Amino acid sequence: MRSGSVFGKSGLVGLVAAAAMAVSVGAVFAQEEPDDDVTQVSPYPTTEFAEGAKEATVSDGAISVRVFQERRPNIDPDDDVPVFQVSVDGKMVLEHVGSTSGMSVPGMSASIAEIDPTNDTKEVYLSNYTGGAHCCSEVVVATKTAKGWVAVDVGAFDGDGDYLQDLDNDGVAEIVTVDNRFLYAFDCYACSAAPLVIRTVRDGKVVDVTNEPRFAKAHREWLKQLEDGADPDQRWKSPGFLAGWVAQSVRAGEGEQAFQALKKHWDLKSDEGEEACLTGPDVDSCPKKDLKVLKFPERLKLFLDQNGYKF
Repeated sequence: MRSGSVFGKSGLVGLVAAAAMAVSVGAVFAQEEPDDDVTQVSPYPTTEFAEGAKEATVSDGAISVRVFQERRPNIDPDDDVPVFQVSVDGKMVLEHVGSTSGMSVPGMSASIAEIDPTNDTKEVYLSNYTGGAHCCSEVVVATKTAKGWVAVDVGAFDGDGDYLQDLDNDGVAEIVTVDNRFLYAFDCYACSAAPLVIRTVRDGKVVDVTNEPRFAKAHREWLKQLEDGADPDQRWKSPGFLAGWVAQSVRAGEGEQAFQALKKHWDLKSDEGEEACLTGPDVDSCPKKDLKVLKFPERLKLFLDQNGYKF
């Protein structure tokens, strides 16, 4: 069963946000574009490109960051690449070169924030837009370890790259995105919802802190945002919305109740089912004996189990 977008007038955009939970949760869905007249201000020192500029800098205490684009033929002979240079007390400690987007306008930014409180300095959060439909922003965190400054690859995520948010108000920023696996799994991109994923960096490594109890309030608030943004007339008809909603309900400790509500409201009679692989996500490479036609609730439960959403 397929449907149009489940999100009504309050459907929000893009991928979230970093501005989530503090005042309002920024958009996790890829709905309407945000108002161009509304300027999102980062709570962290962040680079800002002047009109027509190819370079920007930002500083906080001893740390300064220079971001710019230039041609480096050994990396990309055809396009300028984004370059991030981190300096401490005027001495460069790290250079990171990102992926090109093919755009003439810089699609990159750097913010200075406390992300890893176990070392003696703040981190530098680097974001670089790589282009593509509904995709992607590469995120790298420059952090000081016992071996010196290193660039930690956090991942590539849907949205504008502004994912820093202090969710639990402890003075330490988290990297707040959503689980992109849900955005096309059961319906169109704009018809889909997705659960929160919360990451940080510790001692030069990415750590998933999504399920830590201190973020319970953030998960409840995101669940409420999903529910408030849904069109009541479409809520029980959209597999894309329902998949993300049940998954976020799991995050909020309400997975069983949500799944039972889904089974109660889902129109099984008109659901002809779709082929699914019982032993892995890829139907095309699935052994024939493991292929089975499942209706949406069964396919969703399989998908949730395979991706760690247990209830």
